[in-house]
Amino acid sequence: MGKRIPVILFSLLCWNPITLALLLNNLWRGFCISILAVVVLVCLFKCKSLRLKVWTVNLCVLLSIAYHAELLFRSFSEKNIPNLYEIHGKYYFNRPFLEQRFATDEYVSYYRTNCQGYRIDELSNPQDSITQCDWLFIGDSFTQGAQVDYPQLFSSIAYGEFPEKVIVNAGISGAGLYEELNYFKDKGHLLNPKVVFLQIGVFNDFFNIVERKAGFQEWLTEKSDLYRYLSYNIMGHGDLPLGRWTEPFFQNQQDNIDNNIFYKPSSESKEKDKQRFKHCIAEFKKEVEKSGGNLVLILIPCKEQISHDALEETLEACNLRKEDVDLMAASRLCQEVASKEHLLLIDMMDDFKSSPQSPFFHVDEHMTPIGHRLIANRIAKEYSQYARQYDYISSGNKNERYPTLLKEQGILVYQSQTADNYLISEEVLEDGNKRPIWIGTRELIHPTVSPARSYLAFTEGNQDKHQTDVVLFDYATEKTVIVNGKNSGAAIPMFNHEGTQLVYAHWTTDNPNPFISVYDIHSASEKYSFSDGVECWRPIFSNNDSTIYYICREKDNDHFVVKTYDVATKRKETVLRTGYEIWDISLSPSGKRMLYAGRKDNNWDLFLYDMPTKQIRQLTHTIGNEWDPTFGFSDNDVWFAGEFGINNGIYRMRIEL
Repeated sequence: MGKRIPVILFSLLCWNPITLALLLNNLWRGFCISILAVVVLVCLFKCKSLRLKVWTVNLCVLLSIAYHAELLFRSFSEKNIPNLYEIHGKYYFNRPFLEQRFATDEYVSYYRTNCQGYRIDELSNPQDSITQCDWLFIGDSFTQGAQVDYPQLFSSIAYGEFPEKVIVNAGISGAGLYEELNYFKDKGHLLNPKVVFLQIGVFNDFFNIVERKAGFQEWLTEKSDLYRYLSYNIMGHGDLPLGRWTEPFFQNQQDNIDNNIFYKPSSESKEKDKQRFKHCIAEFKKEVEKSGGNLVLILIPCKEQISHDALEETLEACNLRKEDVDLMAASRLCQEVASKEHLLLIDMMDDFKSSPQSPFFHVDEHMTPIGHRLIANRIAKEYSQYARQYDYISSGNKNERYPTLLKEQGILVYQSQTADNYLISEEVLEDGNKRPIWIGTRELIHPTVSPARSYLAFTEGNQDKHQTDVVLFDYATEKTVIVNGKNSGAAIPMFNHEGTQLVYAHWTTDNPNPFISVYDIHSASEKYSFSDGVECWRPIFSNNDSTIYYICREKDNDHFVVKTYDVATKRKETVLRTGYEIWDISLSPSGKRMLYAGRKDNNWDLFLYDMPTKQIRQLTHTIGNEWDPTFGFSDNDVWFAGEFGINNGIYRMRIEL
């Protein structure tokens, strides 16, 4: 009986209510644990060595205790520290599909990542991936910026100055230079960035510069919620001398000699770190240029470099003399490397030092929105010759599309979105005042307003399933009507220039191929319709309302062509045929030119078609998507919507004719 006691103990530990609860809550995991327990029990009964039995049972008991402690902590603890990262061999990266809210006494922020682990904003679809970019920002927690919301990141703010760029933020909290290099070798280079901005922090990027490989402790940190909590709160880092982090300054003198870039007394360890720093930057440059890009360095100072008070209290807490400190050492080292490797160095020390407001939180070592803004402003200054190729009309990623200009009133109408609702909004261009004019829980798209601003028309419903209606709203009576009627669908309405008719794409259960219908507003009935027997979309009236332009597929071609329908003669004519997909047509105020979105290079760009000369001119050549074009106040005033990686909105550009 004595020999069976360890086995019975093990059995009780494995088959207890907690494990059964696990079995109920996670069937697959519980099943695997149960099978494993049975296998171990069978092996124990067959084993003839008592010592081996005892050791095996002891090990299993310890593992069982650890596992159940983990399970209990996950189930009942409210102090869980979320795991934001996953291990990739010689580096780690942000976990995909994260949704976290961080709150301290100094900040509250919302943190989301997409399916690749890149940070995204509140409305972005996390399933959307990014395959290429223009600018790639790589760095540690200062780039990741988990202390601020996505719109406040310096990479997001910089997008406002360079809205034609696809910008990706690949900040990784706690990552060293070699982790960042290994990320680029593994994943970053696949984005084919034209410019890679490598953020270097004086805080901790100048010491302990070694290439690491994840071990058991890193694996445990990633997998175990309990271990993360214990390591952070109990096995932590001791008391901070000033209630805040002070790196690269340390209380221990030898640590300053070995690790503090500013401390004049040096050691073999510190000198090796300097050489490794130079070597890592050189290798980084080599890898970036191998993928066809250019490397730019961004140096972020520490608090002690920009604040006299912070320096004084840190020196006192660490028992250091001011004459033994050289606050320009990091800048000189970076400039030496940048000069040798022919790299642009953006040193933020003077920018931060001259700021009337602190760029850092008081307790937390990271940057406030002010610090992020200062970096974005400096990047805009360094690249001013490339800035503002477009005007970014939107103020953030709100899925704003389909701009419609009411020229006489100076009002822009467009679709928009919040986390809870779909919107149709308008903006007074003179003062930038915005307000929603229609709010709904179903999709609201393709808004258009009649010239006299008597009516609002839009598409409502699920466009992915082609379950949409065209809705007409009368401003005077405040009544709405679904113009396409029952048992049919419709989309993308457009008024004629008198504001008396509405043209739209229409389909029915019997005729699922969209055709073109014209609705008479005064009689509240369909006036007429026409079809080509294939998909027909995007109808618009000519400037004198005598012709309807639309796109349709040719029977022997998968691509759309632009055709016209003469209202009087009912004659149809093809006016534009290309070797690529066409969408979103718009006529200029003079009637001589047509804008359209074309998918020529595996993404959507804008094109201008001169109808008298039949010449086509490609207006945009970006890796993003430009679409929904419309003319503004003249033939050279172009408004459109776009999507550039994570960022999107409404834009404006002026073209030469």
